[in-house]
Amino acid sequence: MPEVPGARARPVVTGTTRAGRVSPAGAPPVSRDSPPGPRPGGDSRLRQAVTRLAGLGRAGQLSRLGQPLFWLLLVAFILVPCASAIVLVVSPRLFDQGSQWFTLTYLGHAFTGATGVAILNSLWVSSAAAVVGLAIGFPIAWLAGRTTLPGRRLVAGSMWLVLLLPSWLPALGWERLVQSDGVMYRVGLHWSWVTHAVMGPGGVVLLLGLRSVPFTFLAVTAGLSGLGQEFEDAARVHGAGRAATLRLIVPMLAPAIWSALAIGFAESISDFGVAATLAYNSNFSLATYQLYAAIDNFPPSFPAASAMGTLLVAAVAIPLALQARALRGRSYQMLSGRTRQVVRRQLGRAGSAASVSGVTAFYLVALGIPGFGAVSASLLGDYGGSFTLTLANYRAVLHQAGQTGPLERSLGYAAIAASITVIGGFVAAWLLGQRRARTSRVLDFLLLSAIALPSVVFAAGYIFAYNLPFWSGLGISLYQTAALLIIAYTASSLPTSARVLTGVVSQLQPSLRDAARTHGAGSAAAWARGVLPVVSRPLVMAWLLSFCGVFLELPISQLLYQPGSPPASVAIEDNLGTYHFGVGMAQSVLAVAFALAAVGLVLGGYRLLAPAGWRRIGAASRG
Repeated sequence: MPEVPGARARPVVTGTTRAGRVSPAGAPPVSRDSPPGPRPGGDSRLRQAVTRLAGLGRAGQLSRLGQPLFWLLLVAFILVPCASAIVLVVSPRLFDQGSQWFTLTYLGHAFTGATGVAILNSLWVSSAAAVVGLAIGFPIAWLAGRTTLPGRRLVAGSMWLVLLLPSWLPALGWERLVQSDGVMYRVGLHWSWVTHAVMGPGGVVLLLGLRSVPFTFLAVTAGLSGLGQEFEDAARVHGAGRAATLRLIVPMLAPAIWSALAIGFAESISDFGVAATLAYNSNFSLATYQLYAAIDNFPPSFPAASAMGTLLVAAVAIPLALQARALRGRSYQMLSGRTRQVVRRQLGRAGSAASVSGVTAFYLVALGIPGFGAVSASLLGDYGGSFTLTLANYRAVLHQAGQTGPLERSLGYAAIAASITVIGGFVAAWLLGQRRARTSRVLDFLLLSAIALPSVVFAAGYIFAYNLPFWSGLGISLYQTAALLIIAYTASSLPTSARVLTGVVSQLQPSLRDAARTHGAGSAAAWARGVLPVVSRPLVMAWLLSFCGVFLELPISQLLYQPGSPPASVAIEDNLGTYHFGVGMAQSVLAVAFALAAVGLVLGGYRLLAPAGWRRIGAASRG
């Protein structure tokens, strides 16, 4: 037959198989009775399958080894110090703090008198502060992450400044403003109602609530990063307005919201700075100051302090029970490879003005007043005793021996502790996400209990646990070393870091890692390619959170620092305690400036060095 021009040539069929399959020309007929033999590409596919199976085997071995090691470290550096501080309550003789091998006397005394009142005050104040932190932090996180808020890029960086300030510094700033001979009265504003409102329970709740705002902001921001645009689009398609869309979206952020409340409660109930300044000067007793008074007495009563610390740890069952009841039986896995980038909602002129005013008011209250107090005190001459403005205090810090060393030392301590914490925090957050496992509930209580345990008692637990003759017999000497101080920093930061990461880790779907494994990636490569890009931004935020928390930490530093090598907080406290007020405040201002420079360096490095795709994940585009 002649060939038709332009027509497609059909393949020539030369034979059929018994199964009716057609074999192409030039190929032998395929039969089911033919003996099996090697097929083209079969060996390579077999080798790939064997390689994947071997990778799975190695990953399983690492997982089986990694989890016991992780739990061993938790037991050694969180459970043992906490248990030492708690066991001291019922067995003082075990630690040479009394004659009783077993007694409940100290625990019973904690419910009576001034101690009972202080514990009750701490419970309701911490609950109110956690709610205040959520009420302020959630709108700020939403505005910065989902709208065209003017200056939104400055919001995240400014939150680190709120975290950097020790809680006692804003308290002193407020006191200087509203006390009877303070700035407010000196400028002619005799508002006694403001003094009564601030110098009392209301002011304590306000300051602790402002301290909780950054934790809420970080937790909610991490949750929003995994919430794609598709959910809002689905609500709009079905005719939902803004309020109805929020009613749909907010429940999806439940893990982040409950984590923020739990962190706010635990951080507030264990705070010492506000309790020792504003609350003490207002004759409003809190448990942490009562605890400190028991240790500061002569002779010190460590069992009485441990009794109060034990009750504060037991109090964390309140947010844990509420969280477990709210999240039971629900799944929040929404983040996958198909998650769509969020489009920012356009704010009108009135909306922008109202939003900017609200955010500005928060920073004015949280940073403006304490910043004015610190800077003005650092510029006063004669060790802060006169009203002459001078830079002599800053020159003393920069040129006198032993003044800049603590700042450099704290920078190193904070960087090391934050790097270790973010790794352990991710592992802990992943374990917490396995809510059907009994171990996750145990880990949840252990981590949150470590937050609620006051830092003074936590550090004392390290002394009791690692200053025993038992360790000397093994040739291990950790007490009064920089290593033990860094371990204590890490252990105290790990629970908060895990809580911040829980929101985004609970949204990770297994398909992210499985997709990389399907394309032949090993266990580590699959995590680096499929999971790390998604969680890179929350990991950076968790690192900065740990860094800021460690840098000016005081109670643990005071009890565990290496002799002759004080951290920055201890050096500042020494200057203030020896009436070098100007030098101490100048050192505080420089410490905050150094830490802010470190935060800016990390955020700028992430923006410059991280791939563009990593930065787009969880970010929003302008609508």
